[in-house]
Amino acid sequence: MPEGAVLREPTECDIVAFMAHPDDAELQCGGTLALAVARGSRAAVVDFSRGELATRGTPEDRDREAEAAALELGLSCRINLGLPDGRIEGSHDTRKEVVRLLRLLRPKVVIAPALRDHHPDHMAVARVVDESFYLGGIGKYLPELEPWRPNTLLHTMGTRPGIPSLVVDISEVYETRKRAIACYKSQFHSDDSCEPQTRISHPEFNDWVEGGLRHFGFFIGASYGEGFTSPMPVPVSDPVHQYSVVPWKNLREES
Repeated sequence: MPEGAVLREPTECDIVAFMAHPDDAELQCGGTLALAVARGSRAAVVDFSRGELATRGTPEDRDREAEAAALELGLSCRINLGLPDGRIEGSHDTRKEVVRLLRLLRPKVVIAPALRDHHPDHMAVARVVDESFYLGGIGKYLPELEPWRPNTLLHTMGTRPGIPSLVVDISEVYETRKRAIACYKSQFHSDDSCEPQTRISHPEFNDWVEGGLRHFGFFIGASYGEGFTSPMPVPVSDPVHQYSVVPWKNLREES
């Protein structure tokens, strides 16, 4: 593999995000992925489509941008399934492909989009990952590959109001997250662009994104946080250690 390139074939990872379009992972859970890498874990992203229906840019633009963003986040691999943008659905073939990747990537943690969102592709990916999560551990399903069921499945918060089950403090990697998002120059605001404006190319879009991260960070006394929902209770083996981080401690020391 050339120096500075991102592996496009599955390799074992600790955490993997399955998302509908290039830039979804960066916007929804980029901080969590970057934090995992900073702490010594291996992270991956699986994009279901190339985002060919996007109002701005081309699939080729998105390919280059996704690779640059993967390098910023420190991903071990980034895979694109090439499914049709706007027509992602939970077919048997799609479930088989997700199960195949779960068994090859062997993550402990899986992240999927929100189950309720503005974009049908986001919800479709959320459902198919939900359905495939259990199938990954059934030996007679795709028997040619060793079964693998990750330890947990988390869903991002998406664009609909909701209460997170957990919030990840991403303050220390916030700048990394910003740089990864900035790789998608075709999608976001540029004074030089003549392409139609979209929701995410609005000049204030990044301010809105930051506001959401500040919002979730507030709940845990952190500068920035990414919220997730979990279908199962979050396991805690040592509540004293878990809650030994004092919220707003640094803010109090600075005041």
